[in-house]
Amino acid sequence: MVKPEFRRLPLVVEGTRGNYIISNGKSYLDISGSAMTVGYDFLNQIPSPVSLLVYDNIYTRELTERLKEISGFENVAYSTSGTEACDAALWRHKGNIISLEGGYHGLSNLTFKVSNGSGIDKTNSIVHLKVDGRRDEVEDVISYNENLLEDAHHLLNLRNSTLILELIQSDGGLYELSEDFLKYIEEKIEEYELRLIIDEVYTGFGRSGEMLLFKRKNIKPDMVCLGKGMAAGFPMGAVLYNGDWDLPYHGAISMQGGNMATSFASLKVMDFLTEENLRMVRENGERIIKEIKEIQSPYVYEVRGRGYMIGIEIGTEKTYDQERADEIRKKLYENGIIITLVGKHNNVVKITPPITLTEIEIERLIMGLKKALI
Repeated sequence: MVKPEFRRLPLVVEGTRGNYIISNGKSYLDISGSAMTVGYDFLNQIPSPVSLLVYDNIYTRELTERLKEISGFENVAYSTSGTEACDAALWRHKGNIISLEGGYHGLSNLTFKVSNGSGIDKTNSIVHLKVDGRRDEVEDVISYNENLLEDAHHLLNLRNSTLILELIQSDGGLYELSEDFLKYIEEKIEEYELRLIIDEVYTGFGRSGEMLLFKRKNIKPDMVCLGKGMAAGFPMGAVLYNGDWDLPYHGAISMQGGNMATSFASLKVMDFLTEENLRMVRENGERIIKEIKEIQSPYVYEVRGRGYMIGIEIGTEKTYDQERADEIRKKLYENGIIITLVGKHNNVVKITPPITLTEIEIERLIMGLKKALI
Protein backbone atom coordinates (compact mmCIF):
# COMPACT_ATOMS: atom_id res chain seq x y z
CA MET A 1 0.00 0.00 0.00
CA VAL A 2 1.22 3.51 -0.86
CA LYS A 3 -0.39 5.96 1.53
CA PRO A 4 1.76 9.00 2.36
CA GLU A 5 2.12 9.78 6.05
CA PHE A 6 1.30 13.48 5.91
CA ARG A 7 2.35 13.47 9.55
CA ARG A 8 2.02 16.89 11.16
CA LEU A 9 5.06 18.30 12.91
CA PRO A 10 4.89 19.67 16.47
CA LEU A 11 4.98 23.30 15.35
CA VAL A 12 2.64 26.01 14.13
CA VAL A 13 3.83 27.81 11.00
CA GLU A 14 3.88 31.58 11.43
CA GLY A 15 5.23 32.35 7.97
CA THR A 16 7.77 31.45 5.30
CA ARG A 17 11.04 32.96 4.13
CA GLY A 18 12.54 31.63 0.93
CA ASN A 19 12.89 27.88 1.45
CA TYR A 20 12.29 28.06 5.19
CA ILE A 21 9.29 27.52 7.45
CA ILE A 22 9.17 29.97 10.38
CA SER A 23 7.82 28.87 13.79
CA ASN A 24 8.35 30.41 17.21
CA GLY A 25 11.30 32.42 15.97
CA LYS A 26 13.09 29.39 14.49
CA SER A 27 13.73 28.65 10.81
CA TYR A 28 13.30 25.13 9.42
CA LEU A 29 14.69 24.18 6.00
CA ASP A 30 11.77 22.45 4.25
CA ILE A 31 12.95 19.67 1.96
CA SER A 32 9.80 17.58 2.36
CA GLY A 33 8.44 18.44 -1.09
CA SER A 34 5.16 19.43 0.53
CA ALA A 35 5.05 23.05 -0.51
CA MET A 36 6.81 24.16 -3.65
CA THR A 37 9.50 23.78 -6.23
CA VAL A 38 10.41 27.46 -6.02
CA GLY A 39 9.98 30.08 -3.28
CA TYR A 40 7.28 32.67 -2.79
CA ASP A 41 9.16 35.85 -3.70
CA PHE A 42 6.40 37.02 -6.08
CA LEU A 43 3.47 36.81 -3.64
CA ASN A 44 2.84 40.57 -3.64
CA GLN A 45 2.30 40.45 -7.42
CA ILE A 46 -0.42 37.76 -7.49
CA PRO A 47 -3.62 38.92 -9.26
CA SER A 48 -7.15 37.96 -8.20
CA PRO A 49 -8.16 34.28 -8.64
CA VAL A 50 -10.69 34.92 -11.43
CA SER A 51 -12.28 31.62 -12.52
CA LEU A 52 -11.40 30.24 -15.95
CA LEU A 53 -14.94 28.82 -16.16
CA VAL A 54 -16.43 32.29 -16.49
CA TYR A 55 -13.62 34.54 -17.74
CA ASP A 56 -10.78 34.16 -20.18
CA ASN A 57 -7.58 35.85 -19.01
CA ILE A 58 -4.13 36.70 -20.35
CA TYR A 59 -2.16 34.60 -17.84
CA THR A 60 -3.95 31.30 -18.46
CA ARG A 61 -3.75 31.92 -22.20
CA GLU A 62 0.00 32.40 -22.01
CA LEU A 63 0.46 29.41 -19.70
CA THR A 64 -1.52 27.17 -22.06
CA GLU A 65 0.61 28.16 -25.03
CA ARG A 66 3.85 27.62 -23.11
CA LEU A 67 2.77 24.22 -21.81
CA LYS A 68 1.81 23.14 -25.32
CA GLU A 69 5.16 24.34 -26.64
CA ILE A 70 7.36 22.55 -24.10
CA SER A 71 5.34 19.32 -24.12
CA GLY A 72 4.29 18.90 -27.74
CA PHE A 73 0.66 18.29 -26.74
CA GLU A 74 -2.29 19.96 -28.46
CA ASN A 75 -4.46 20.73 -25.42
CA VAL A 76 -4.36 21.55 -21.70
CA ALA A 77 -7.10 20.95 -19.12
CA TYR A 78 -6.71 22.58 -15.69
CA SER A 79 -7.43 21.30 -12.20
CA THR A 80 -6.59 22.44 -8.68
CA SER A 81 -4.28 19.51 -7.83
CA GLY A 82 -2.30 16.62 -9.22
CA THR A 83 -4.85 14.22 -7.73
CA GLU A 84 -7.66 15.90 -9.70
CA ALA A 85 -5.54 15.81 -12.84
CA CYS A 86 -4.86 12.07 -12.48
CA ASP A 87 -8.48 11.35 -11.60
CA ALA A 88 -9.76 13.20 -14.66
CA ALA A 89 -7.22 11.59 -16.98
CA LEU A 90 -8.12 8.11 -15.74
CA TRP A 91 -11.81 8.77 -16.42
CA ARG A 92 -11.27 10.16 -19.91
CA HIS A 93 -11.49 6.79 -21.64
CA LYS A 94 -13.26 4.85 -18.85
CA GLY A 95 -12.67 1.07 -19.07
CA ASN A 96 -9.93 -1.02 -17.47
CA ILE A 97 -6.89 0.51 -15.80
CA ILE A 98 -3.37 -0.89 -15.45
CA SER A 99 -1.09 0.61 -12.80
CA LEU A 100 2.22 -0.21 -11.11
CA GLU A 101 2.63 -1.41 -7.56
CA GLY A 102 4.39 1.33 -5.60
CA GLY A 103 2.85 4.08 -7.71
CA TYR A 104 1.01 6.93 -6.01
CA HIS A 105 -1.51 9.05 -7.90
CA GLY A 106 -3.69 10.66 -5.23
CA LEU A 107 -6.29 10.17 -2.51
CA SER A 108 -9.53 10.55 -4.47
CA ASN A 109 -11.71 7.45 -4.68
CA LEU A 110 -10.33 6.32 -8.05
CA THR A 111 -6.70 7.39 -7.68
CA PHE A 112 -6.50 5.74 -4.25
CA LYS A 113 -7.74 2.43 -5.68
CA VAL A 114 -5.30 2.71 -8.57
CA SER A 115 -2.43 3.49 -6.18
CA ASN A 116 -3.05 0.53 -3.90
CA GLY A 117 -3.54 -3.15 -4.41
CA SER A 118 -1.85 -6.07 -6.11
CA GLY A 119 -2.70 -8.52 -8.83
CA ILE A 120 -6.15 -8.29 -10.43
CA ASP A 121 -8.82 -6.13 -8.81
CA LYS A 122 -11.79 -7.50 -10.75
CA THR A 123 -14.34 -5.40 -8.82
CA ASN A 124 -12.76 -2.12 -9.92
CA SER A 125 -11.28 -3.39 -13.23
CA ILE A 126 -7.72 -2.53 -12.17
CA VAL A 127 -4.57 -4.59 -12.80
CA HIS A 128 -1.49 -3.88 -10.66
CA LEU A 129 1.84 -4.82 -12.26
CA LYS A 130 5.02 -5.35 -10.30
CA VAL A 131 8.13 -3.22 -10.90
CA ASP A 132 11.71 -4.42 -11.18
CA GLY A 133 14.35 -3.16 -8.75
CA ARG A 134 12.18 -3.32 -5.64
CA ARG A 135 13.73 -5.76 -3.19
CA ASP A 136 10.42 -7.01 -1.77
CA GLU A 137 9.10 -8.06 -5.17
CA VAL A 138 9.03 -11.48 -6.82
CA GLU A 139 12.29 -12.79 -8.26
CA ASP A 140 11.27 -12.62 -11.92
CA VAL A 141 9.08 -9.55 -12.37
CA ILE A 142 8.60 -9.90 -16.15
CA SER A 143 7.47 -13.53 -15.87
CA TYR A 144 5.08 -12.60 -13.07
CA ASN A 145 3.62 -9.71 -15.08
CA GLU A 146 3.23 -11.84 -18.21
CA ASN A 147 1.17 -14.41 -16.31
CA LEU A 148 -0.83 -11.65 -14.61
CA LEU A 149 -1.63 -9.88 -17.89
CA GLU A 150 -2.65 -13.14 -19.53
CA ASP A 151 -5.07 -13.89 -16.70
CA ALA A 152 -6.35 -10.30 -16.63
CA HIS A 153 -6.90 -10.22 -20.38
CA HIS A 154 -8.97 -13.39 -20.10
CA LEU A 155 -11.09 -11.89 -17.30
CA LEU A 156 -11.37 -8.23 -18.36
CA ASN A 157 -10.16 -7.90 -21.97
CA LEU A 158 -7.29 -5.43 -21.66
CA ARG A 159 -7.50 -4.15 -25.24
CA ASN A 160 -7.52 -0.30 -25.20
CA SER A 161 -7.09 -0.16 -21.42
CA THR A 162 -5.45 2.85 -19.75
CA LEU A 163 -1.98 2.46 -18.21
CA ILE A 164 -0.80 5.01 -15.63
CA LEU A 165 2.72 5.27 -14.19
CA GLU A 166 5.28 7.54 -12.55
CA LEU A 167 8.76 7.52 -14.06
CA ILE A 168 10.11 7.94 -10.52
CA GLN A 169 7.85 6.49 -7.84
CA SER A 170 7.93 9.30 -5.28
CA ASP A 171 5.89 8.18 -2.28
CA GLY A 172 6.49 4.57 -3.28
CA GLY A 173 10.13 4.96 -2.18
CA LEU A 174 11.97 7.06 -4.81
CA TYR A 175 12.38 4.22 -7.31
CA GLU A 176 13.16 5.23 -10.89
CA LEU A 177 11.78 2.87 -13.53
CA SER A 178 14.67 1.17 -15.31
CA GLU A 179 15.24 1.44 -19.05
CA ASP A 180 14.67 -2.31 -19.41
CA PHE A 181 11.36 -2.09 -17.59
CA LEU A 182 10.24 0.87 -19.69
CA LYS A 183 11.12 -1.08 -22.82
CA TYR A 184 8.95 -3.93 -21.55
CA ILE A 185 6.11 -1.46 -20.88
CA GLU A 186 6.39 -0.14 -24.44
CA GLU A 187 5.99 -3.69 -25.75
CA LYS A 188 2.83 -4.19 -23.66
CA ILE A 189 1.41 -0.86 -24.85
CA GLU A 190 1.77 -2.02 -28.45
CA GLU A 191 0.52 -5.55 -27.75
CA TYR A 192 -2.67 -4.45 -25.95
CA GLU A 193 -3.07 -1.05 -27.67
CA LEU A 194 -2.94 0.70 -24.31
CA ARG A 195 -3.41 4.41 -23.66
CA LEU A 196 -0.49 5.71 -21.59
CA ILE A 197 -0.82 8.33 -18.85
CA ILE A 198 2.41 9.57 -17.29
CA ASP A 199 2.01 11.11 -13.86
CA GLU A 200 4.55 13.95 -13.69
CA VAL A 201 3.00 15.57 -10.62
CA TYR A 202 6.29 15.11 -8.76
CA THR A 203 8.85 14.73 -11.54
CA GLY A 204 7.61 17.66 -13.63
CA PHE A 205 8.56 21.30 -13.22
CA GLY A 206 12.16 20.78 -12.28
CA ARG A 207 12.41 18.51 -9.27
CA SER A 208 13.71 15.58 -11.36
CA GLY A 209 16.20 17.97 -12.98
CA GLU A 210 13.98 18.13 -16.06
CA MET A 211 11.08 20.33 -17.02
CA LEU A 212 9.25 17.18 -18.10
CA LEU A 213 11.01 13.88 -17.52
CA PHE A 214 9.08 12.00 -20.21
CA LYS A 215 10.70 14.24 -22.83
CA ARG A 216 14.20 13.35 -21.61
CA LYS A 217 13.32 9.65 -21.79
CA ASN A 218 11.82 10.05 -25.27
CA ILE A 219 8.47 8.51 -24.31
CA LYS A 220 5.28 9.33 -26.21
CA PRO A 221 2.34 9.21 -23.77
CA ASP A 222 -1.29 9.92 -24.59
CA MET A 223 -1.69 12.16 -21.54
CA VAL A 224 0.56 13.75 -18.91
CA CYS A 225 -0.63 14.86 -15.47
CA LEU A 226 0.93 17.84 -13.68
CA GLY A 227 0.47 19.34 -10.22
CA LYS A 228 2.43 19.83 -7.00
CA GLY A 229 5.09 22.40 -7.84
CA MET A 230 3.78 23.90 -11.08
CA ALA A 231 2.41 26.96 -9.26
CA ALA A 232 4.81 27.22 -6.29
CA GLY A 233 2.44 25.48 -3.90
CA PHE A 234 -0.75 27.21 -5.03
CA PRO A 235 -3.64 24.81 -5.86
CA MET A 236 -2.91 23.92 -9.47
CA GLY A 237 -2.82 20.88 -11.71
CA ALA A 238 -3.18 20.11 -15.40
CA VAL A 239 -3.69 17.34 -17.93
CA LEU A 240 -1.81 17.60 -21.22
CA TYR A 241 -3.54 15.67 -24.00
CA ASN A 242 -4.20 15.28 -27.71
CA GLY A 243 -7.45 14.79 -29.56
CA ASP A 244 -11.02 15.43 -28.44
CA TRP A 245 -12.24 15.32 -24.86
CA ASP A 246 -15.77 16.32 -23.95
CA LEU A 247 -14.78 18.73 -21.17
CA PRO A 248 -17.80 21.03 -20.83
CA TYR A 249 -16.22 24.04 -19.13
CA HIS A 250 -13.61 25.67 -21.34
CA GLY A 251 -10.74 23.40 -20.38
CA ALA A 252 -11.30 23.63 -16.62
CA ILE A 253 -11.72 20.33 -14.77
CA SER A 254 -12.78 22.08 -11.56
CA MET A 255 -14.25 25.46 -10.57
CA GLN A 256 -10.95 27.18 -9.81
CA GLY A 257 -8.73 25.05 -12.05
CA GLY A 258 -6.27 27.22 -13.96
CA ASN A 259 -7.62 30.48 -12.54
CA MET A 260 -5.86 33.78 -13.17
CA ALA A 261 -3.87 33.80 -9.91
CA THR A 262 -2.55 30.24 -10.12
CA SER A 263 -1.73 30.63 -13.81
CA PHE A 264 0.28 33.76 -12.99
CA ALA A 265 2.16 31.81 -10.31
CA SER A 266 2.84 28.97 -12.73
CA LEU A 267 4.28 31.39 -15.28
CA LYS A 268 6.65 32.75 -12.62
CA VAL A 269 7.79 29.19 -11.87
CA MET A 270 8.39 28.54 -15.57
CA ASP A 271 10.43 31.73 -15.83
CA PHE A 272 12.74 30.38 -13.15
CA LEU A 273 13.12 26.97 -14.80
CA THR A 274 15.87 27.93 -17.21
CA GLU A 275 18.09 25.21 -18.65
CA GLU A 276 20.91 26.54 -16.47
CA ASN A 277 18.85 26.11 -13.28
CA LEU A 278 17.67 22.65 -14.35
CA ARG A 279 21.27 21.63 -15.03
CA MET A 280 22.20 22.86 -11.56
CA VAL A 281 19.50 20.62 -10.04
CA ARG A 282 20.91 17.62 -11.89
CA GLU A 283 24.48 18.36 -10.81
CA ASN A 284 23.58 19.19 -7.21
CA GLY A 285 21.48 16.04 -7.01
CA GLU A 286 24.45 13.92 -8.07
CA ARG A 287 26.63 15.71 -5.53
CA ILE A 288 24.14 15.21 -2.66
CA ILE A 289 23.81 11.49 -3.46
CA LYS A 290 27.60 11.13 -3.61
CA GLU A 291 28.11 12.88 -0.28
CA ILE A 292 25.40 10.82 1.44
CA LYS A 293 27.03 7.62 0.21
CA GLU A 294 30.36 8.79 1.60
CA ILE A 295 28.87 9.03 5.10
CA GLN A 296 28.98 5.19 5.21
CA SER A 297 26.21 4.97 7.77
CA PRO A 298 25.51 1.52 9.25
CA TYR A 299 21.78 2.32 8.99
CA VAL A 300 21.65 3.01 5.26
CA TYR A 301 20.76 0.18 2.89
CA GLU A 302 20.67 2.26 -0.32
CA VAL A 303 20.79 5.83 -1.62
CA ARG A 304 18.99 6.40 -4.93
CA GLY A 305 17.36 9.09 -7.01
CA ARG A 306 17.72 11.76 -9.67
CA GLY A 307 17.92 15.54 -9.35
CA TYR A 308 16.15 16.68 -6.21
CA MET A 309 14.22 13.42 -5.85
CA ILE A 310 16.48 11.42 -3.54
CA GLY A 311 15.66 8.50 -1.26
CA ILE A 312 17.73 7.10 1.60
CA GLU A 313 16.48 3.63 2.48
CA ILE A 314 17.04 2.78 6.12
CA GLY A 315 17.60 -0.88 7.02
CA THR A 316 19.67 -3.84 5.95
CA GLU A 317 19.49 -6.42 3.20
CA LYS A 318 16.93 -8.32 5.28
CA THR A 319 15.17 -5.56 7.24
CA TYR A 320 13.12 -2.39 6.70
CA ASP A 321 13.93 -0.22 9.70
CA GLN A 322 11.02 2.19 10.08
CA GLU A 323 11.84 2.84 13.74
CA ARG A 324 15.38 3.97 12.91
CA ALA A 325 14.06 6.07 10.01
CA ASP A 326 11.73 7.85 12.41
CA GLU A 327 14.67 8.54 14.77
CA ILE A 328 16.62 10.02 11.85
CA ARG A 329 13.65 12.25 10.99
CA LYS A 330 13.52 13.47 14.61
CA LYS A 331 17.26 14.23 14.63
CA LEU A 332 16.94 16.22 11.42
CA TYR A 333 13.98 18.14 12.85
CA GLU A 334 15.99 18.99 15.95
CA ASN A 335 18.64 20.42 13.62
CA GLY A 336 16.08 22.52 11.75
CA ILE A 337 15.55 20.26 8.71
CA ILE A 338 12.14 18.89 7.75
CA ILE A 339 11.81 15.62 5.80
CA THR A 340 9.14 12.98 5.34
CA LEU A 341 9.26 9.19 5.24
CA VAL A 342 7.93 7.21 2.29
CA GLY A 343 7.91 3.69 0.85
CA LYS A 344 5.88 0.59 1.54
CA HIS A 345 7.52 0.24 4.95
CA ASN A 346 7.90 3.99 5.67
CA ASN A 347 11.64 3.49 6.01
CA VAL A 348 12.82 5.73 3.15
CA VAL A 349 13.97 9.27 3.97
CA LYS A 350 12.60 11.44 1.17
CA ILE A 351 14.79 14.37 0.14
CA THR A 352 12.80 16.55 -2.26
CA PRO A 353 13.91 20.15 -1.74
CA PRO A 354 12.75 23.14 -3.78
CA ILE A 355 14.97 23.77 -6.76
CA THR A 356 15.81 27.20 -5.35
CA LEU A 357 18.07 25.46 -2.82
CA THR A 358 21.19 27.58 -2.22
CA GLU A 359 24.78 26.44 -1.69
CA ILE A 360 24.54 27.29 2.01
CA GLU A 361 21.32 25.26 2.29
CA ILE A 362 22.92 22.28 0.55
CA GLU A 363 25.79 22.38 3.06
CA ARG A 364 23.30 22.61 5.91
CA LEU A 365 21.38 19.62 4.55
CA ILE A 366 24.51 17.47 4.17
CA MET A 367 25.79 18.39 7.65
CA GLY A 368 22.39 17.59 9.11
CA LEU A 369 22.34 14.21 7.38
CA LYS A 370 25.83 13.39 8.67
CA LYS A 371 24.69 14.05 12.24
CA ALA A 372 21.47 12.09 11.83
CA LEU A 373 22.85 9.06 9.99
CA ILE A 374 25.90 8.29 12.15
